[in-house]
Amino acid sequence: MTTQTEANRAQADAQSRSFKADKYKIEQHMYPADLMGEGTGYTANQYGGNYVIFYINVAVDSKLLNNKNGPTEEITDDVSFTRDRGPLLAENLSKTGLVAGAVAGTAIKGAIAGGFGAGKALTGAAVAAAPGAIALGAAANIAASTTRAQKRLKTAIALHIPNQLNIRYGLQWGEEETATAMMAPLLGEAAMKALDQKNIDNLAAPAKAAVANLGLTSGPNAGAVSAATGLAANPRKEQVFKGVDFRTFQFDYQFFPRDPKEAENVLRIIKAFKLHMHPEFKDSNKFLYIYPSEFDISYYTNGKENTNIHRHTSCVLTELNVNYTPNATFTAFENGMPTQINVTMSFRELSLMDKDKIVEGL
Repeated sequence: MTTQTEANRAQADAQSRSFKADKYKIEQHMYPADLMGEGTGYTANQYGGNYVIFYINVAVDSKLLNNKNGPTEEITDDVSFTRDRGPLLAENLSKTGLVAGAVAGTAIKGAIAGGFGAGKALTGAAVAAAPGAIALGAAANIAASTTRAQKRLKTAIALHIPNQLNIRYGLQWGEEETATAMMAPLLGEAAMKALDQKNIDNLAAPAKAAVANLGLTSGPNAGAVSAATGLAANPRKEQVFKGVDFRTFQFDYQFFPRDPKEAENVLRIIKAFKLHMHPEFKDSNKFLYIYPSEFDISYYTNGKENTNIHRHTSCVLTELNVNYTPNATFTAFENGMPTQINVTMSFRELSLMDKDKIVEGL
């Protein structure tokens, strides 16, 4: 676990991070136009130097970076950022390691399911894993990279921090029956012999109760026996930790463009989110998708990262809702640009939370 010294160092590092305006292009993807506090307008004072930057990361073999028929996106040379996308991606598995790991993992699962059979279960599982290995090998050969490598674009989106800023932390707990495990010490060799002889009269009272529990749980006509005796088996359930949910959060924005420049920015911002949340085809035969882009989201106050609120791991945009008639009536400027557009975006993080990440400010 992260020590206090490491935590202080991480916090100090976070506090020193600033938005590198010279490394990114936000002028055409910023709302409101005076978000960064330039001038003395109402908006600059309203948001008090608080804003959120959406950094965009695209696959290295995306056509956005290798467009032979048109302009391509520029890549930033900013090397100060670190990304948190989950442990598998951090492993940077080679094609050989990816395929071998899949085969071994499936074989081990098969061996466990087969009760650790001597040779047969393991061999059978390995054979069953072969089609999966072939598929993985084919994918690894086709792909330019098996590590989901990405490049960060110079283009970034700058918005004011939404009026509702919250994030969900969730854990998975579930109930499990523990009666069988708890009665194990009571059901020794004598109890098993008594069961075999169908005579439990000589068992101690706790062992009799354990046997009765089993009978009322899984014995023949268990329901009828329970109704006749007025006894029911206590499953002795416990809450068992199952795992951690990926954090999710939602941003709601109301865009009121005040002039043609802001109107154009709003349309570009919406199009950018739509574009990068979707996949693209690997090639013209359309059998394979390249993953959608990912986002890194950071909050800033007066150009410095705000460490007083949560930070994010890398995210994907899972849902985008665009409402052109939030007031139940369509109204537009002379050029057809809507006078108000409401946008709701739902994000999901790619890395799971643990105590270390919480200490680091996530």
